[in-house]
Amino acid sequence: MDKIELLKALIAKETDEKELEKLNDQLIEAIREQEREKAKKELEEKLAQEKAKLEAEKKELEIKSKQANADHGFAAGRISVGAGDYKGYSLRAVMDSARRKMTESPCLKKLVPKIDSRGEAFERVAKMFVDIYDSAVKSPAGLITKAPMAEGTGSLGGYLVPTEERMELLSYIREVSLAMQYCTHVPMSTDSMTLPRELNKVNVSFTNEGSQATESEPTFDQVTLTATRLDAYSIASNELIQDTQIPGGIVGVLMSQFIEAIGQKIDSAVFVGTGTPVSGVFLSAGVSQVFNTGSTAFSALTEADLRAIIGKIPASRLGNARWYIHRSPLWTYVYGLKDSQNRPLFIPSMTEGAPHMLYGYPVEQPEQAPSTSGAGTGFIVFGDLRGFYIGDRLTNISLFVDPYSKSTYYQTLFLMFTRWGFAHALPGYYGRIVTAAS
Repeated sequence: MDKIELLKALIAKETDEKELEKLNDQLIEAIREQEREKAKKELEEKLAQEKAKLEAEKKELEIKSKQANADHGFAAGRISVGAGDYKGYSLRAVMDSARRKMTESPCLKKLVPKIDSRGEAFERVAKMFVDIYDSAVKSPAGLITKAPMAEGTGSLGGYLVPTEERMELLSYIREVSLAMQYCTHVPMSTDSMTLPRELNKVNVSFTNEGSQATESEPTFDQVTLTATRLDAYSIASNELIQDTQIPGGIVGVLMSQFIEAIGQKIDSAVFVGTGTPVSGVFLSAGVSQVFNTGSTAFSALTEADLRAIIGKIPASRLGNARWYIHRSPLWTYVYGLKDSQNRPLFIPSMTEGAPHMLYGYPVEQPEQAPSTSGAGTGFIVFGDLRGFYIGDRLTNISLFVDPYSKSTYYQTLFLMFTRWGFAHALPGYYGRIVTAAS
């Protein structure tokens, strides 16, 4: 007989009031003790069940991860077009989302047919997502970034985009940047690079018999590329990182936006930079054709101005020459200009992907180009921009993750930076049309 039953039996036989009260108190305490033991046992059983469930889920996740690695060929560094899920994310959804976002973006949509034509089907986008996910999104423990970070100590930083993806990211930047497409790209191994430049070549002369040869020496100078940091950071709540349903997570969104922003910033520096870090070609081109009408308005542009700037570019550089002009003056003032034979100078393209033509040369429409009339304003650039050098300092476009500095707010900081240098290396390759000074 257990303690409760024994107490109940004693209470049934007891007649003394004080003893009866004492026994009742003991019974109540015994019942309470029994309930506590029962609750403890139930809790232990529940915890054991939860532990077993977690162990089973962990084993299942490990099996799926190994199977995903085998199915998607990560060891070979590739992803199949028909790949399924990776750790709960659909790689097909990642690729489709990237394609849709690029199609919707005015700057990125030109990238879509070029990637499709190469048969990549955005597989590299999915591969980059996998690398980034493995490095940054999988768990807070994976976000290991030690501070302070120092140049030359790569082990102190958490690179989310691995080195082998460098050229792919660079190619994406090139597709959204006119400057990266047409300027000369120079990889840099230090913060400053000096390039020799030829100024004047030797001259030869016909000399009469018995006369001394004519002395002639070439002259040179140098161009310096100095790497300047281009950076930005974003802060995201850990709840957003954990709960977002966007393919690739918040890191995937930041990556695509940073790449587009870098391309646009490079264009801004090359076309309309104001001296920090470079003066753009619309402000400081090699040769200039100033309005001979004395007007400060774009509307005063004439056919003679276009002919004149073409004539100032060496014939050897006309094969790669292009026009660069904002869409507003292009369609307002250039469209409709005719030559002396009443033939239109500007031929709009009727085929998607084919360039408009002006005087037989392709036309590009940088959004950063000047669009409003003003005194002394360069608004048309013509020539071969391979004479403009863009130096690329970093061997890695780096996205660093800092889960610590904002940890008291339960936030994570994402910092992306690159380093670029710019120089008018061979400015005689291109020129600009400028309104009058006043």
